[in-house]
Amino acid sequence: MSTTHTVQQGDTMVRIARRYGFRSWETIYAHPQNGALRQRCPDPDLLLPGVDVFIPDKTPGRFVRPVNERHTFRVRALTAKLRLVVRDEQGAPLTGKRFELRVGDRRHDGTTGDDGLVEVAIDPDPTEGELVVRAGDAGEKELRWRLKLGHLDPLDTVSGVQARLANLGFKTPVTGEVGQETRRALRSFQLLHGLEATGGLDEATRAKVGELHDRAGG
Repeated sequence: MSTTHTVQQGDTMVRIARRYGFRSWETIYAHPQNGALRQRCPDPDLLLPGVDVFIPDKTPGRFVRPVNERHTFRVRALTAKLRLVVRDEQGAPLTGKRFELRVGDRRHDGTTGDDGLVEVAIDPDPTEGELVVRAGDAGEKELRWRLKLGHLDPLDTVSGVQARLANLGFKTPVTGEVGQETRRALRSFQLLHGLEATGGLDEATRAKVGELHDRAGG
């Protein structure tokens, strides 16, 4: 039966689809009754907590095959894609470095791209992970990040801007309110990028934060 799911912090469309037994998140997101969802959350990877998602009835697939023969059916597994850019303390991308990514009970090994990009298909259910990058000329130095998966709010929210600032290296709590620490982070960001250093969250600052975060692979 159809139902309604209220988005919680950490929810993604893939995670919601998995929870309700769908093989495609697009079936839910593109449903006509989710027009308000698409308007409020135009990026399906960035869902705002508290928004309702209509979950339609599942339509069983039908296949016609000859009888008295053996048939193999392959079911596509739902996966999510983790994509981020890693940098050193000076902001330079960590290129060509070995990394280990642990999500749930799985470990993914790889090498960062020319721009420091880490891109891995992961299980959509876990909400946390850990990334270890072996830096230094001989890979003798380990850099570790604890990851919260699916916790990034849309850019038009205060918490969404705060999370992006933190990902870009500007220290601020993600509270949803512009407090003293967030104003300091905004002022530092504005000074660095040639914006009017008011410490306020104006549209020019919001747009610049979004642009740089997208460019960094967030």
